[in-house]
Amino acid sequence: MRHPVAALLFILVSVVCAGRVTAAGDVEAVRSLLIERLALMEQVAAYKWENDQPIDDPVREANVLKATLARAQAAGLDSAVARRFIVAQMEAAKTVQRHYFTLWQGETVERSDGAPDLVTELRPRIGALSADLIVAVADSWQQLQTCAAVSVLRPVPQEFFDVPRAWNIAAKGVLGVRNDCP
Repeated sequence: MRHPVAALLFILVSVVCAGRVTAAGDVEAVRSLLIERLALMEQVAAYKWENDQPIDDPVREANVLKATLARAQAAGLDSAVARRFIVAQMEAAKTVQRHYFTLWQGETVERSDGAPDLVTELRPRIGALSADLIVAVADSWQQLQTCAAVSVLRPVPQEFFDVPRAWNIAAKGVLGVRNDCP
């Protein structure tokens, strides 16, 4: 080989760049899963609205928290981080649901029974997305500590421009309080 130093440099740069793409991809995967999970909350709200069910269900929330904490810790997340993350996702979900309830109360929307079933359709999808989110957060934990991750996760997606508080809660659940990044 004519230029072994150049070849070695090329290999090193390729490996470093590949790592950056993967890290950014991991953080983007977390963002995508957060969006997908939170987007289901309009349908959850519609089901609860149509079936005259309350948004808050403390007993169910406690059971979900307990089971999800166990999964998060098994995935390698610190218990305090896992609790912050899970509680934030539940609060973000309820924030979206409250947004729609308020909107529908103001419009006197009729109940139509058109929402997917909460127990057989929505909860299994939410559970699967939550499990994927736990793995994605655990797998990308190191990248999530960077300001680059903050710049990916903090901006409110277009889907949630009407309820940015929900996105902020969800993102803060992943990132924690980050005053060190612009």
